[in-house]
Amino acid sequence: MEIKVEHYFFQWMMYLTNTVQAELMVYFYPQKHTTDSQNIESIIKMQEGRITEMFKLLDDELENKNYLIGETISACDYFLFMLAVWADEFKKPPLSFNNLSRYLRKLAQRDAIINVCKKEKLSLADYM
Repeated sequence: MEIKVEHYFFQWMMYLTNTVQAELMVYFYPQKHTTDSQNIESIIKMQEGRITEMFKLLDDELENKNYLIGETISACDYFLFMLAVWADEFKKPPLSFNNLSRYLRKLAQRDAIINVCKKEKLSLADYM
């Protein structure tokens, strides 16, 4: 049975939106996930660990690949770049992973990303 590129696109887009982005939202808005404000710091710490594990999985996936789905850039790559930027202040940020760092630095050279970052006033200095 041949698996088509579209399968991988949907697989990764669902993982990025329903797992990585969802966990990042808990990280950034922990107060929405507890009624006890004393738990907020522990939620943040746990989420950072969970999300770091997800970046490790993505780092492994990117070994010997230029893009998440192979040799062709897709919306998954742009979406992953955005999520990685959200996590750039983690203790182990996405740029600290070998394959993910190579991948993100390559994406940061693309005109589309440069233009969006200029518009959003986001620095790409760490990615150069």
